[in-house]
Amino acid sequence: MLSVFGRWLDLYARVPHKVLSYSSPYEAVKELIHPSQNVTVGELLEQYLAWAYKSIPPSEQKRNQDIIVRTKRVKRFLQEYHDWPIGDFGPDELRNVRQAMQDYRYRRGKTEKSYTRRGINDNLKHIHTIWAWGVGREFVTHSQERRLSEVKPLRIGEAADSARRPKVTSDEFNRVVEQVNRVVADMLRLIWYTAMRPGEVCRMRPFDILRDDPQCWIYVPGRDESPVGAHKTTRFGRIRVITLTSRAQRVLKRRITDYASKEYIFRPAEAIKEMYEQRAARRRTPLAWGNRPGINRKEHPMIRPGERYDANALRTACKRGCVRAGVEPFKPYDLRRSVATGTRSVLGKEAAKVLLGHAKTDTTDIYLLEEVQEAVKVAKLLDAKT
Repeated sequence: MLSVFGRWLDLYARVPHKVLSYSSPYEAVKELIHPSQNVTVGELLEQYLAWAYKSIPPSEQKRNQDIIVRTKRVKRFLQEYHDWPIGDFGPDELRNVRQAMQDYRYRRGKTEKSYTRRGINDNLKHIHTIWAWGVGREFVTHSQERRLSEVKPLRIGEAADSARRPKVTSDEFNRVVEQVNRVVADMLRLIWYTAMRPGEVCRMRPFDILRDDPQCWIYVPGRDESPVGAHKTTRFGRIRVITLTSRAQRVLKRRITDYASKEYIFRPAEAIKEMYEQRAARRRTPLAWGNRPGINRKEHPMIRPGERYDANALRTACKRGCVRAGVEPFKPYDLRRSVATGTRSVLGKEAAKVLLGHAKTDTTDIYLLEEVQEAVKVAKLLDAKT
């Protein structure tokens, strides 16, 4: 009795309003020290979301991080079990959730789509992450969290995989570049020349470029934010360096006037200005008649161009250029993979890993040649040496 009463006094000192809501010290100690017996799946998700909103800063696009978006996504599939106690949710229920993800269909435009195998596995992994988080907060027991590990990720063939576009050829790239505005064209050229990520070219500033070596400049994204820049690998103390040789330098020299500036190099306002200039050049009506360029624009428009492009805007512009050029649509990220493929074929996997800024070659393999293409390349090398 003394042990229970001592725990009750300790709980009363910390959360008196909760302790007094129970009819006896035994009940209060049992429910407050082992809350997993009463916490429901819905309460666990709400607690995790509240923690995520408080702990995770908003992204640069003023939107929530992917972890919050994914939590809301899995919450929809767990809605059926919202009022279930944590202890009642086990492997069989998680398999039902996995099947619901496989059966789920949604529309994007006029096309009906489903989740890919990778998307489903990522959602399952996130559910495991939420349960593991609950263990640390004593909402979930270790045994309840371990039970969910019985449900394995989907294997190849159990769900559709996203089709990966073949390598972008130089001819396709050049045709698309001719169909987009000059700002987007220069951004795509930099990706083609350096294999940088679309987000990295969007955030590019003159201040982030080190020009100590005239033959090879160095671009360190977010150089002023930390000694190793601003990148997802900075928490490991790794610096992300992007090399800018002569081709990339020619693109940048056309746009940079002040190398100490912290303004973004590629701005949507310049693309809009170019569009207006092209319209004025195609004008057939004499300037003395009708509206003259610039006089019918609002002084304070509701929609203004942003400070810089983001990856979504760049991807949309690239897709439209592909349609105009009659090329199978590709994404800016496909350019990065195409450069990695060419680099590996000439300098090897380790060189491709360094160029892409990956910590391990396992990640680099995602971007590189397929197994069959590798076999063909090896056969040709052996044939040339015999």
